[in-house]
Formats: sequence, C-alpha cells, structure tokens
Amino acid sequence: LCFLNSPQNQMTSSIREAEERDVPAIVGLIRLLAIYEKEEDQVKITEEMLLKDGFTEPKRFHCFVAEDDGEVVGYALYFYIYSTWEGVSLYLEDLFVKKENRGKGIGLGLVKAVVGKARAMECARVQWQVIDWNDSAIDFYFNKMFARERVETGNAKWLNMIMDVDAQKKFMASVNDNK
Repeated sequence: LCFLNSPQNQMTSSIREAEERDVPAIVGLIRLLAIYEKEEDQVKITEEMLLKDGFTEPKRFHCFVAEDDGEVVGYALYFYIYSTWEGVSLYLEDLFVKKENRGKGIGLGLVKAVVGKARAMECARVQWQVIDWNDSAIDFYFNKMFARERVETGNAKWLNMIMDVDAQKKFMASVNDNK
C-alpha cells in the first residue's frame, strides 16, 4: 500500500493490510500498547479471538500493519460505525508503533492508510480516543491530522477525537505534498 523511506537510514518501511500470519505480532503489539498505557492486566485478547473476528466472515475489524526491515512494528486496527446524524464512519481503535521504530514516519503511514480507507468508503468521519496524558499523540492528532477534540459532558479521562471530511481531505493533501 505505502512505502516510507526514512531519511535517517536506508531501511524501507511498508504499510499493508494485515494477514492471518500477522496475528501473533499484532497480539504482541497490543500487549506493548497496554504496557505503555499502564493497563497490561486489562488485555484479554487472544490470537484465536483476533483470527475469528478479523479474518473470518463477518469481519468485526480491519487492520493495517507496518513492517520495517521485514518485522511487523506497528498496527492500526479499525472498524466501521454508524452515526445516526451523519452515516457511515470509521472508528480507529488502536494506532501503535514500537518505541524504537518511532520517528520514521511509520505512524503517519498507518494513519494515511486508515484515512485513505475512510475516504474510499465515503466515511463521514474518523474518530478515536486518546489517553489524556499522551501529549505527543495529542500534538500529532491536532497538528498533523487536523483533528479536533470532540468534547463530551463531564470530566472525561479520554479525549474523543474526530476528523471530519474537510480534515480528512486536508490531511491527505498534506501527506501527499510531503512525498
């Protein structure tokens, strides 16, 4: 789908749709994400669950993986939701890149693949949540993805992010201009 060349080195990263063979690596990355979020004990997902839910019909989720030098180092897991006010939308459940592989454009490549899918499926919006102490991710969402905070009532721990159609188009134009 997408190839990323890092200026720091000559390795080429690729973004592609996940395949059954990627499930063990995805489960490992899910566990690393949970450790990062200080919620490791909350992970209940198994390889069998991912295989059933993502690779047999009806598919409950879709996933892109990022490979760097042949190793799966990141993933973006998403599914379709429906807004009664706007119609079909895409929910990005997880976006994660291993710490040692960050800063190479891999996260940006994963987001580009997800937003590209949202555009192809004519989604009204892309939405996700981000933990409130993840300042670097929040900065990325606001400044690179043109997302805005979707404020809920109450004192929420999570920020609900949204990319409307204009933000999706603006993001895609910005990443296509930076080849």
